[in-house]
Amino acid sequence: MKTRVFIVRHTETIGNVEKRLTGRQDYEITERGQVLIQKLTKELEKIKFDRAYSSTSRRAIKTIEPIVEKQNLKINLDNRLDERRRGRPNDDIYPDCFTKQFLDENFKTVGGESQKDVRKRMDEVISEIIKNNKGKRIALFSHGYAIIYYLLKYCKLISINADRNITFSFNDKVVFDKKISAPEVFKLVFDSNDKVISIENLEFDDLK
Repeated sequence: MKTRVFIVRHTETIGNVEKRLTGRQDYEITERGQVLIQKLTKELEKIKFDRAYSSTSRRAIKTIEPIVEKQNLKINLDNRLDERRRGRPNDDIYPDCFTKQFLDENFKTVGGESQKDVRKRMDEVISEIIKNNKGKRIALFSHGYAIIYYLLKYCKLISINADRNITFSFNDKVVFDKKISAPEVFKLVFDSNDKVISIENLEFDDLK
């Protein structure tokens, strides 16, 4: 019995476009982001989901809403799926903050979370979801850092650079080799013992 989890990063927001670090917990969805939600919904409605989960951030909820409405599903909210808490901006002290957090799983800024912190809570909630939904198809909406940090539990980080290009592999096969987009979709398949047997990045031409 295989359980399939589709982990989706929310659509494009003002924060993604302007790369502003305002300290806010949420960002406004852009006009293009609204269009991308429609296109994402069209792609994902081909999959018959059994359960739907989302972070508590409005940008993630707004991205998942059209999909669950079409499939008559309830959104289960869980703050363990929220984005990494960045903490106090200190790029002047750590100009390589982005790469440093990938290379050192324990690195974090004041008031922020480390890669290890985020992966722990993500793994906790996803493990619970899988345990309670054996053999189901699950839609799970979260955030860029949170998703990648979780995937690095199973994947090998090959490279990371200041331009935010990330390359990682699963079972010696490259899964991801680019900047993370908004939205972005990953499909994980778990066996009957809740072991990950495949990870792939689902790319859709109309979302590029």
